[in-house]
Amino acid sequence: MEFKNKIFDGEYEVSEVQINNEGQIFRGLLYFPAERFKKPYPLVIYFHGFPELFSLTENVKKYKYILDLGYSLIVFNFRGYRISEGSISIGSQISDSLKIIEFVKIMTKKKIFDINSINIIGYDFGAHIALMVCSRIETINKLIIVSPIIDLKKHVYSKDFPRALSYINRFLPSCINRIENIEEFIKSTKEELDNDQLQIEIFINQLKLKKLKIIIGENDKLTPIAEINSIFQGVNINYELSIINGADHDFNDDEELEKLNKEIIKCFI
Repeated sequence: MEFKNKIFDGEYEVSEVQINNEGQIFRGLLYFPAERFKKPYPLVIYFHGFPELFSLTENVKKYKYILDLGYSLIVFNFRGYRISEGSISIGSQISDSLKIIEFVKIMTKKKIFDINSINIIGYDFGAHIALMVCSRIETINKLIIVSPIIDLKKHVYSKDFPRALSYINRFLPSCINRIENIEEFIKSTKEELDNDQLQIEIFINQLKLKKLKIIIGENDKLTPIAEINSIFQGVNINYELSIINGADHDFNDDEELEKLNKEIIKCFI
């Protein structure tokens, strides 16, 4: 498969990706590495967090070093986020993820991507979605989860969750669509969390991966290190836990970001 009317961002060929899921379009960008690298390319798919504060191009900039390692990169907005249509739910994000994997499989058949090196980086809530997806499919080689949100019930049932949604509605109106009715959104999310298939203690032991790496800040209060150790204690595959000294949930300053990037690069070289 070759895209018509090629567009380049510097030395990287870039294509817009639009996928129709249940009559709604979610959008992304597909970047190819420089021409010195040959097909089929290894691939990294980026699953963003909640709420998504960054544009697609900003997310590409954060991970351009992956392109320089010879990997292709897909970044996209789940339905309900930023430029994608629809409204958010746990189920819609799982469904969108599986649609992305379907697209990737088509590309592997065309020998664009290497079927043996399809990888995911999941950040925040995107990490949780990635874990659920990797418990259902065998396509993913390596999964790196960064500052993962693991115990969803703890957050959804927290008294702080309505306040966070109210803040998003007021100050970040372009990040998430259709959470204006906070009570209804929380109610529907709680109903989703009653589904046995969405229970972390169930799907965490069904992962189908070759490698799992968890990267977390030493001072992460949303998902403390003790919570990670407790939940992943009985996981069915070996995993690597990397702790970034001094960092919180977000990696904001240059030193923390450099440490984070080094940990990610270790997985892909």
